[in-house]
Amino acid sequence: MADTLPLRFRVLHYISTVDKASADQIMQALKPEYGTEKQFTKKVFVDHLLDMKANFIIDDNDVTLDDKGELVIYYSINDEGKRLLGKYLPKRWTQK
Repeated sequence: MADTLPLRFRVLHYISTVDKASADQIMQALKPEYGTEKQFTKKVFVDHLLDMKANFIIDDNDVTLDDKGELVIYYSINDEGKRLLGKYLPKRWTQK
């Protein structure tokens, strides 16, 4: 676990590796790393995404309805998010 980033920063890192991602897609991708943690809930992921959007490091860029009629928001990293990753991401991690 010494190579594990804090969850919020890992979410940001993951978003930097794809064109866009929803909370469910991010959770699916990060489940092998964080799936056993108590904080691994959709509410926590959505809260992280909303906080990052409010701090102008990600943007919401697509919205759809899923099969259940629930709103699905897709996020992508912006220039400020990339700058933040470039400044604080450990060297052994990479970004897009």
